[in-house]
Amino acid sequence: MDQEKIRLRASRSDFSDRMLNGEPRHLNGLNQYLFAYLSISTKVIFRVVSAEEAERPYSDQPSSRFSTSYIFTAVPIGEIEGSSYVPGVVDLPMVGSNVYACDESILKRVFCVREGVEIGSLAGYDSVRPTFDIDSLFSGHLAILGNTGSGKSSTARLLLDRAASLLDAEDALDAEPRFFVFDLHGDYDFLTRGGYGCTRRIGADEYHLAPGELSMDDWSAILDPSRRIQKPLLERAVRYSHLNEEGKKKLFAAFAYTAIRDTSIDSHAARKFQVSKYYQPIEGELNKILERESGPFSRPQTAHNLLVSFNLEYGNISKDVVEGLESLLKEFIEDEYMSDGLPNIERILCEYEKPKSEVSISDVVDALDFVFDEEEVRGNRQIRSYSEGLVTQLRNLRERYSQDLFSLERGESIAALLNKGHGILVLDVSQIIDESGLKLFSHYVARTLFQASLDAGRGSSTPIYLIFDEAHRYIRDADLTDDSVFNRIAREGRKFGIYLTAISQIPSELSRVVLSQTGTFIIHRIQNSYDLDYVRRNIPSISNGQVMRLPAFAPGTATALGSSITVPLELQIDDDFADETPTIRMMKSNRIR
Repeated sequence: MDQEKIRLRASRSDFSDRMLNGEPRHLNGLNQYLFAYLSISTKVIFRVVSAEEAERPYSDQPSSRFSTSYIFTAVPIGEIEGSSYVPGVVDLPMVGSNVYACDESILKRVFCVREGVEIGSLAGYDSVRPTFDIDSLFSGHLAILGNTGSGKSSTARLLLDRAASLLDAEDALDAEPRFFVFDLHGDYDFLTRGGYGCTRRIGADEYHLAPGELSMDDWSAILDPSRRIQKPLLERAVRYSHLNEEGKKKLFAAFAYTAIRDTSIDSHAARKFQVSKYYQPIEGELNKILERESGPFSRPQTAHNLLVSFNLEYGNISKDVVEGLESLLKEFIEDEYMSDGLPNIERILCEYEKPKSEVSISDVVDALDFVFDEEEVRGNRQIRSYSEGLVTQLRNLRERYSQDLFSLERGESIAALLNKGHGILVLDVSQIIDESGLKLFSHYVARTLFQASLDAGRGSSTPIYLIFDEAHRYIRDADLTDDSVFNRIAREGRKFGIYLTAISQIPSELSRVVLSQTGTFIIHRIQNSYDLDYVRRNIPSISNGQVMRLPAFAPGTATALGSSITVPLELQIDDDFADETPTIRMMKSNRIR
């Protein structure tokens, strides 16, 4: 023995079933549990991690050929003092102490907490069903990892089924939790078919995402604008997209007014082009002002004629024409929206906002074009070429999702749905076909709920759980900045009652911050060497031996570790919600030889 492990010898006869104190004892080999007495009332619990055949001593006796013995290596995991299990070991039994196989009653004291949820049996012990401590499980982040076909989705469905049962049971929970499940493939439809009153499913055609509800953080998460040039432009475009029709007209007038007064433009032709661009859309409104003041065009100064007169004559522009244009535009803008002789655009933006629910994706695209025009009026002629990537991404979003995700006529706003009731809300996101749409939608939902948790403050009785199936498509490490909403929730969410559940088949693409802050892990078979190395380096408390076991796991077998269980263990997950994906059969069975 040493401080980390013990080695013990057993003969072939030791593997036969025995009775001790009226309880059957059985020893298979690896991952079996043993104990040795430290005192009359204290047992030290060990887990077998390796086994080998002992070298046979030389002897000329014929019986020595049949005297096979084995050497087992086991690691201490904790102590049982009286009837209570205590993780960790302070003292170890003396060399030469007898070692016994644990019976079910001992293992239940180790792995079964009083208030817990069961999802399977202890590997090697079918009748021992470890429990996850409910308070610890629901007060931390959770990760369910494993390759395709390993059973991770079945585990997630099983946990949600257990949660739904608790939510429907009267007086089972003190809190009123809310679960938001991002369902990409319809894997969680069973919740709405199971008769649970706490569950609601929102179909892909029952909701929309109003672009006006998105914050600058949401747009930045998907468009990734450059900080120095593109992000300030995008911020202005988002603000301009909220202008109603009257506000847009005033903004046109403000830009036309600014262009008339701008003497830095290279040529008069360019200057007139800029003025015309903003002036022409509001000519009808300007004519009404002229008609009101001087009769039905008694002077040859219709708004159009006034603009036509804005020409060079002998190298100069008529002062009367300039003053007439400025006066007309200023009157349309109104004095209260002027400041120090120039239009107060900030005031216009504040006074002429339309409801966020009415802002469309086309409004955002048009507003960005509007911002480019504004920059060009100010003399920044290269701004469009510097932002081609930003424009292309935004237009692609419009082309892909204007008829479904961003369609204001389809279903309810997701912002309204997020504020309704408690229980489990399954969000069908199958219509979001690419990574960009998924990232935008998930970022918005996560940010909105995180902000609601911050507003509610600490001690809220409504914890929020975000459950991301195929989490590598949302919480990709390469796409997240240090202050992204998912990393913030991972670090700060526990204080304010908002938690993440990441279900992924590619753990190496998940955020390191999220994994480092996760409290409970359920890890199924992983065979990719890069993923295995990532798990080894980024999951707290996992041992090298546990990682080495992962490639050999059968479907439905998992390692569980973390704060909600007393000691890391291997589970055989219940198959109540086993994967129903059919296996393709290429040949008829009677043709196989």
